[in-house]
Formats: sequence, structure tokens, C-alpha cells
Amino acid sequence: MNIKFAELTQQMVGQLDRNSIVANNLANVNSNGYKRDVMFSELMKNQDNTEVENHVATDFSQGALSPTNNPLDVAISGEGFFTIDDGDRTMYTRDGHFSRGADGIMRTSSGLPVMGQTGWIDLGMGNASIGEISISMKGEVFVDNEYIDTLEISSFVSQSELEKVGGNLYRAKSGAIDNRVEEPKILQGKLEGSNVEAVHEMVKLIEIQRSFETSQKVLKTLDAALGKAANSLGNYK
Repeated sequence: MNIKFAELTQQMVGQLDRNSIVANNLANVNSNGYKRDVMFSELMKNQDNTEVENHVATDFSQGALSPTNNPLDVAISGEGFFTIDDGDRTMYTRDGHFSRGADGIMRTSSGLPVMGQTGWIDLGMGNASIGEISISMKGEVFVDNEYIDTLEISSFVSQSELEKVGGNLYRAKSGAIDNRVEEPKILQGKLEGSNVEAVHEMVKLIEIQRSFETSQKVLKTLDAALGKAANSLGNYK
């Protein structure tokens, strides 16, 4: 009977974790470049008991590309991540909603500098007229037809080498090495949307809640049966 309780407890904890993951996916259905998370379980058996280990993985499939006509909105079609400078750390993102800071630097929506192949991308100082910005499919950045730099587009041998850190940013895990994408496909005036399918996630959320309720009822039934058995033993003479 104890094994039943342990298995039910593990199952319910896993369902709560899945619920949180699906809810977070739904909360980011409109976040540019967001990649949905999925949870899978691994059954671990030994001589004494059976345990379930839950793991979370990120689905890096392409999100839909939508036109914005904003010259500083940029999308990657296919492989790669924009490279972002976060002080003493390098970050990566698929969110290409960029702007020019007061210092002329191309920055993310949270104000972090976007990296080019030679450093920060400088679009022009202060409030001066910025001129016409064009970005080629290779990521080359031009202002009034003058070449400025090329977007640093990075990739990894396995995308599992990346981990989320919030703010639609990723960092490389220990030992991971980023590689430059030599032939990226960059689309100016477009943004990559989230790869979350709202209807699919809503159905999954309902399934998780129903499964949790079923496990909860079974747990209550077992608890009531054990309580009745304990009372019967107490009355036995």
C-alpha cells in the first residue's frame, strides 16, 4: 500500500509541474521568438522501489514569421540565435525586436546591446538623424548604404546546450561552444512569433487537470480505506 501512495504522490507532483510548464507556455503565446517547454518522465526502477524522474526540454521549432515594416525588427529563418551582450555574460535570443538606444547602439527590447561580428552595432550617436537602415539576408547592417557591421548569429552542436534564463534569453551551459552561422537567413522588417499553439496547450492543460483530479480521488479512497482498516484493528479483541 505504501508503494501505491508513493507512486500517486510522484504522479501528482509531476502533474503540478506539467501544469506550471503549460501555463507558462500559454502566458508566452504572444512573446516574440518564444520557444515552448515540454516535460517528459523517465521511469527508474531498482530493487526497493520505482521512481519517476521528470525532465524539461525546450522545443526549438520555428515560429511563424510576421511582417512589421519596422527596419529594426529582424527575424532568423532557420538555424541560429542573435548574440547579446549582458555585461560579463553572452546571451542568445530569437527575439529580433530591436531598437536604437540613445547612444546609437542597437539594443534588445530590454536594453541589452546586440552583438555584431566586430562588437556592439553602432547605428549613429544621440538624437542625430539615423538615416535609412537596411539589413541583408546575411545579416549585414547598412546605414544610408554605408556598411556598419554584420549581426553575429550563433549556433550550437546541440540546442540542448542552451538553457533559459528569463526575458526570452538563453545562456550556454558549461562547456558548450557557440559557432558562427556563416550563411544565416535574416529577414528585415519581420518578427518570429512564439511556437506555442494555444489550442494545443489548452487541451493539454485540461487533460492535466483531469488527471490530477483522478489521482486525488484515488488517493482519498486509499486514505479512507486505510483509516477504516486501522479502526477495525483497533476494535479487534
